[in-house]
Amino acid sequence: MRRYLLLAGVVLALGAGAYFLLGQRQAAGGLCARPPAAAAGLTNEGITTLRLEDLKEGQGPQAITSNTVRVHYIGRLVDGTEFDSSCRPGRTPFEFTLGAGQVIPGWDSGLVGMRAGGQRRLFIPAHLAYGERSPSPNIPPNSALIFDVELLEIR
Repeated sequence: MRRYLLLAGVVLALGAGAYFLLGQRQAAGGLCARPPAAAAGLTNEGITTLRLEDLKEGQGPQAITSNTVRVHYIGRLVDGTEFDSSCRPGRTPFEFTLGAGQVIPGWDSGLVGMRAGGQRRLFIPAHLAYGERSPSPNIPPNSALIFDVELLEIR
């Protein structure tokens, strides 16, 4: 009888944990609840300037330099390979101060003007990303990057 109770407790705990994690992912909203669409036909050489594409307009005041912002993001290479995401299990939203040099220049410039709840796709040329110095083996040197970003909060 004790085994059955223990087994039932373990099953309930696992189920509750899965429910909690799934609920967190869905509560995170649009960006983490659906995969980003691939950007077809892009090359590193084809992204020479920062290009912004608003996927969803947010509400409230616009983010400005010196604001602390909290975001969810998905980072991809131009071939669609995902190299990083705050939406992965166990990860949390990323927080930083706009314009303080805590992130790549394409982020510092590309998030200015967004409103909380907004989603934006950033097409970042290599010189506004990591340039020749790759931070990880998943990002080749001189790579243009594509980020889908959801602005969760402005402080």
